[in-house]
Amino acid sequence: MATVVSTNLVTDLSSPPDVTQAYFSKKLLTRAKYRNVHARWAALSELPSKEGKTIIMRRWLHLALALSPLAEGTPPSGKTPTLDDYQATLYQHGDFIALSDYAEYTQKDPVMQHWTMLLGEQEGYTMDAVDRDTAVAGTGVIYANGSARTDLNEIVDFNDLDRAIRVLSDNGAETMVGGNQSNTTEGSFPTMPAYAAVTVPSVLFDLQNIGGSNGFKWASEYRGAMEGEMGRYKQLAFFSAPDPSSLGAGGKVYAGGGATSSLVKNTAGTANVYTILIFGQNGFTKVPLAGKTSAFYAKPLGSAGTADPLEQVATMGWKTTSARLRTNESWLERIECCASL
Repeated sequence: MATVVSTNLVTDLSSPPDVTQAYFSKKLLTRAKYRNVHARWAALSELPSKEGKTIIMRRWLHLALALSPLAEGTPPSGKTPTLDDYQATLYQHGDFIALSDYAEYTQKDPVMQHWTMLLGEQEGYTMDAVDRDTAVAGTGVIYANGSARTDLNEIVDFNDLDRAIRVLSDNGAETMVGGNQSNTTEGSFPTMPAYAAVTVPSVLFDLQNIGGSNGFKWASEYRGAMEGEMGRYKQLAFFSAPDPSSLGAGGKVYAGGGATSSLVKNTAGTANVYTILIFGQNGFTKVPLAGKTSAFYAKPLGSAGTADPLEQVATMGWKTTSARLRTNESWLERIECCASL
């Protein structure tokens, strides 16, 4: 078990001062925080406790249209409904930090308080990445150029966005974000009900260059933007999903996943591929376990009993229990593209 001891808590300054003569600010420098932007667009279907670890969700498919006129006195043949079943299995995720008693008693910095926040952020980043990886693995994909990820060497354009809107609309996907009328006094633009689109800041940077009266608009240019909403293009509302510490969180990125190119963001001369993940209503579902979705655990010194006979280790950590699944491939779409330098 990895345990934080007193020697792990020294300063990382290249010329360390005498810590007994230095003042440590009790207010930590702010870390970049991150919203849970993928699960936000998931439908929720709770699994009751003690009812097993797998949930089966079902949908009756549409019946074929009955277009033929009825023959007098003769009943039609009728229809047999068809079921479309989906299943997901609960999984647990979690992590913890252990601290020695010696470190706790001798350290000036209130590390346990800081680590509570740090663990909470870790849980948010982790679970959003887990949700993202399920949602982004859908079958609906539009490439900015070519017919495969390895062909990609171009940034997104309005044609890619229009095709994604057309696919979702043709498939009957319902929008998730409301629209608003313009206000001439404020000089704001009207907005249509929209699908939620999650992507990284580098792609948002390229989107701003899609101009014209129907081009990309920043949220400051219209009324009624949702929390975290960055901008709109027609029936797409964009939400930013950064990965500020290169943890592998945020919008999905395939480093070096594209074609050979040094004209776009790349890894060793091979283009990086970025995703715009677009959600229609009920295309993606998250399944929390009732009453046990997320929990925080703080174990004081000596709580391990005979496993910690001298009360030398305290721990704190988190654990979640949930499942997630794509419940309609036709109501999820993603665009894969590159990003400009």
